[in-house]
Amino acid sequence: MPRLNRPFALLLNALVLVPLLGSAGAPPAVEAQALTPTFGGVLLSASFRPRGRDELNGVWYEGGRAKLMRCEPHCVVVNEVPLDSAVMVGQDSLYRVVLAGKFRSGQRLKMVLRFSNMQLVTVNVPVLD
Repeated sequence: MPRLNRPFALLLNALVLVPLLGSAGAPPAVEAQALTPTFGGVLLSASFRPRGRDELNGVWYEGGRAKLMRCEPHCVVVNEVPLDSAVMVGQDSLYRVVLAGKFRSGQRLKMVLRFSNMQLVTVNVPVLD
């Protein structure tokens, strides 16, 4: 069997992957309202409206990776936040997203949220008092 040259092999791989990625569906709609100060960082207040069953697998910002937490009755770090229906994250919710560091009021943070099937959403959220 003949060996394929590298550019052609890469193109062939891309042509195979594009239909697979396109069928993965759209990421959830994200409405990020604010980041509010908490002990040692800020807490994200946001709502997620998934298009089917999904999960939030990670959140990154310029300072590193945020912690995904489940708070019932005590908060523990988890690997994902299930999104079976519309979900709110924030101070009074079951799930929380916490970013460590020093932030100032009025500062805007860009964050990348990763969902299942490697779907990414970028949000720009203000820090409020």
